[in-house]
Amino acid sequence: MVSLKDTGARAQLTMQRRRFLLVSAFSLLSLGCHALTKGAAAADRQKVIKRVAFGSCARQDRPQPIWDVIAAARPDLFLFIGDNVYGDTEDMSVLAKKYRELAAKPEFGRFRARVPILATWDDHDFGVNDGGVEYPKKEESKRAMLDFFGEPPESERWRRPGVYTAYCLGPAGKRVQLILLDLRWFRTALVHDPANGGYLANEDSRATMLGCQQWAWLEQELRKPAELRIIASSTQFSSPDHRFEKWANFPREKERMLRLLDRLNIRNALIISGDMHYGELSSEQTPAGFTLYDLTSSGLNQHEPGAHLPNRNRIAIYDQSANFGFVEIDWDSSPVAVSLQVRDVHGRAVIRRDVSY
Repeated sequence: MVSLKDTGARAQLTMQRRRFLLVSAFSLLSLGCHALTKGAAAADRQKVIKRVAFGSCARQDRPQPIWDVIAAARPDLFLFIGDNVYGDTEDMSVLAKKYRELAAKPEFGRFRARVPILATWDDHDFGVNDGGVEYPKKEESKRAMLDFFGEPPESERWRRPGVYTAYCLGPAGKRVQLILLDLRWFRTALVHDPANGGYLANEDSRATMLGCQQWAWLEQELRKPAELRIIASSTQFSSPDHRFEKWANFPREKERMLRLLDRLNIRNALIISGDMHYGELSSEQTPAGFTLYDLTSSGLNQHEPGAHLPNRNRIAIYDQSANFGFVEIDWDSSPVAVSLQVRDVHGRAVIRRDVSY
């Protein structure tokens, strides 16, 4: 709880509440986040989740027709997993303007009126391309993001560093845990490769992706009961070979994640990722032999060639149009059947892999 021992603290809390009420007045219901916040009725959290859509990389200065396509797939919720706007600034008035541009998109407005949205960030909405702990305006950028997505004032996200969060939705036996990581706030600066303009692996034992506090939190979350766990990582986890941002830039951190899943005997987790401006499905084995899938979807209104980029763990790739990710869950199947999909601008599944947990 926020302390009210002094007038300054009261003023700060009052400002937060006013911010929240202002957002509520014109956009919280349309954002759809109300059904997933702490203050929601228990019945909302007990809803059985069968369809989870996700995506990343939505330029606010371009049309975004894909929102209508995603809505037609009838997702129970949408995970916005990074580059939700392209801020790239230390001027918060500029960042606020770009969020307003996104809010003004008619397709996005229709979508958020129908579908609950949960969000984390990547580099461009954090504030700087490929940025991490060194970005000086992260506190201000965090406030802008949480305000835009209607984060309630009692949320722990306001009180702790970073924007990582988790939700567990559905009744016992059909629980989906959604873990939204923050790969920016704590992340050590990248090691540049002058040979190709990309990045090298950082082998320093002090280098981190998540930071100590987020790692401790993540272990706590993974100890909670759930039948399916979806871990949102804004950059790719299982694509180790290209020169761009990825978990493999910090091999000790990637190994730590794999070993954490093994140590806690997590056998019902998958990763969703973005950033690369194409869709891709990859997988790899944990040290104990569990197959971990990484489903990449990017971008929502842009795409770039990706098939030429190396990825020893690639199962399939789609780089012909904007796309979104889709996870369908069949709770009536035993074991639980999960369909991992990338869908194109027409709603067609251009990548599909059916797995069970």
